[in-house]
Amino acid sequence: MTFEEIQKTIEGMLAVQRQLQERQIQLQESQFEFRERQLQFQDAQEQLKEAQEQLKDSQERERETLQIMIEEINQFIARSNRNERRIEQLIGYSITNESEHLDIEQRFRNLETRLEQLQNPS
Repeated sequence: MTFEEIQKTIEGMLAVQRQLQERQIQLQESQFEFRERQLQFQDAQEQLKEAQEQLKDSQERERETLQIMIEEINQFIARSNRNERRIEQLIGYSITNESEHLDIEQRFRNLETRLEQLQNPS
């Protein structure tokens, strides 16, 4: 082999080595970018998990509040029904003149007191 042929062979080998090094650098940069994206994804996942937990807690509190409201409404309906029956009884006693069996005025005062309690719960 002549010097020129050896020189061309060495230049070719150096060119291949340079290309390999450039590709290796590109691969390392790609791996670094991939790792950064992976970390960003993990951060986003953690934030999403926290948001889901907060939403779950909020929904649970709302469910409990709604349950309390339903119970209070049911109690109000029951009181309203009792008061309605009492009013119907009072009207019935008044119409049939059975007032001697019932102190209507006292019952009416009691009814007014209960209605005020229902209207102004403390």
